[in-house]
Amino acid sequence: MKDELDAGEAKRLLALFGEPSQVIWTLPEQIADKLAEDIIRGVFAPGQPLMETMLAETHFHVSRGPVREALRILEREGLVENRPRRGAIVTKLSPSDIKEIFDVRAVLYGFVSAQLARQRSAKVVELLNSGTASLLEAFEQKNVDDFLHTLYRLSMYLAEAAGNSRARKIIFSHGRQTLSTTRRVMQVRENCSIWISNWKNVIKAIEVNDAINAEQAGRMLVNAVYEGTVKILEASASTSEVENPAFRRTRRKAPADAEGTGARSRGKVTAAF
Repeated sequence: MKDELDAGEAKRLLALFGEPSQVIWTLPEQIADKLAEDIIRGVFAPGQPLMETMLAETHFHVSRGPVREALRILEREGLVENRPRRGAIVTKLSPSDIKEIFDVRAVLYGFVSAQLARQRSAKVVELLNSGTASLLEAFEQKNVDDFLHTLYRLSMYLAEAAGNSRARKIIFSHGRQTLSTTRRVMQVRENCSIWISNWKNVIKAIEVNDAINAEQAGRMLVNAVYEGTVKILEASASTSEVENPAFRRTRRKAPADAEGTGARSRGKVTAAF
């Protein structure tokens, strides 16, 4: 299992930061990547069943075997849950799950940002600035998909460039779990501006080798996305309460004072933004 995970991680590293054309994806990996994209874009909602037969025959026109393996890949990434005798569903994170993920990510992004500040690498700074230019271009063009893609690559590059394999593995394992909600966060233009501002603070601290401020900026980068996520979840919950007639009836009956609440490289790779 460890070798399989390492091979998958190496492929994703090469696809993100190296030469995507050099990566040879198996059929299950291709299916998993497309399903992950659909989950992130909200085509498949949290808690929605993912029926092997339907996906194989209707979506991908393949046998069930590659689809079954693709679902296992997504289960390892945390995007899918496999229920015994009931099949796979899109992972539905609870508010506490989301908080725990963001808490861990904030600590780790602070750590890798501080590590990069200590490294004093002009090449890393150059690549981060290049990525920032791509991010600003997507922002100016109001292209949410390009903005999110660049944001994700920049975030993952921090983890890769810091050189701590254990921190990188954890960051990568959580990398796509919250992308569906992050995408909704970044559909609000103000949230994009906040992320850009925090990101620039990270780069500035890395450039001047200020590990203390780099760590603080790295944490703020993640915490701001979490705050946006909380607002979206609260708004969604409020909408569900208003739109659900059964809930409205329950609320009216409540007391007045009631309260509710095959990789080709396993080494270091170079990013290209």
